[in-house]
Amino acid sequence: MTTSRESKQLALLGIFSLVMVLALPLLFVNRAQAGNFQQVYIRLDRLKASTATGGTVCAQPQTVGTEADVQVVFPSGFTVNSTAGNWTVTTTNLPSGATAWVSIGTATAVSGQTVTFPSGDLVVGTLYCFNFSGTSTLTNTTAGNDKTGTVTTRTSGPATIDSSGYALSLVSDDQIVVTATVPATFTFSLSGNTDTFTSNLSTTTTSTSGRTVTIATNAAAGWVAWVKSANAALNSAGTGATIATAGSVDNTPTDLASSTGYVLDVDITTDSGTGTGTVTQASNYGAEYAGSNSTSGGTLSTTFQPIAASSGTTDGDVLTLTERAKISAVQAAATDYTDTLTVVAAGRF
Repeated sequence: MTTSRESKQLALLGIFSLVMVLALPLLFVNRAQAGNFQQVYIRLDRLKASTATGGTVCAQPQTVGTEADVQVVFPSGFTVNSTAGNWTVTTTNLPSGATAWVSIGTATAVSGQTVTFPSGDLVVGTLYCFNFSGTSTLTNTTAGNDKTGTVTTRTSGPATIDSSGYALSLVSDDQIVVTATVPATFTFSLSGNTDTFTSNLSTTTTSTSGRTVTIATNAAAGWVAWVKSANAALNSAGTGATIATAGSVDNTPTDLASSTGYVLDVDITTDSGTGTGTVTQASNYGAEYAGSNSTSGGTLSTTFQPIAASSGTTDGDVLTLTERAKISAVQAAATDYTDTLTVVAAGRF
């Protein structure tokens, strides 16, 4: 049989149990609200020790709540500028998959290592990011690993919604200097090594088929091409007869319409257009050989004379060299008239 004392003890136990049932939710309400972010990271613009830097703050909320601000606690040793107005933010050029942090703005407070930024309400599961300025804001500490800090979102209370730690590593130098060499290039080719007049020489001007010179180079100042003649004439060994070059080297072509002799015409067949260069035959750079018609050309010399030049890089300029000759009616007959032209060019690096 239960005594009066036992009855009172049972009653008190029941009341205690009821109070605990009612109080437990209140005791754990803050713990239920606060959580860890699904992910959080801070990407500094520079990881070099003792260097001013900006950075990007990213966090993915885990806990439902109405965010009013976000606090970033930077690792011990970092120099945190105490002027809140310096901590301006942007939401451009964010990491892939990130969303601009809602209602983020210039920091509202700085206390020690903690910088507080305003925030709008965030959606659980969305990765939010913002950038903070690197001008008069943060300076890295000495090199080393495991530099730890925290990111925390809070209500207007303020009460913590989500909070997670992060870690950084600083090094003596975070940059890779890339070096490269582009070698000088120059190519030169002739379309052939013989050039025959298309018909027997006569008292009217006759020309050869012509041979081309192709030049390509990455020389910044372009190229120059030259020619020299072995004889400055067409010579016949069998008869000793000569068809001398006509005119003189004076930057002006000679027209065989009014004289006899042997000349060289150089035409700009292709100015490639790829590159920076333009091919010309300016005074002392090929004007002598810039014949204007089918009977004119420049005086040949036994020393190198410029025939054309380019002012810059090219992937394939083409010149056409055509020899022309006109004889008198009493020029000695022979089948062995010949001359040898040496054609060279150089890049102007």
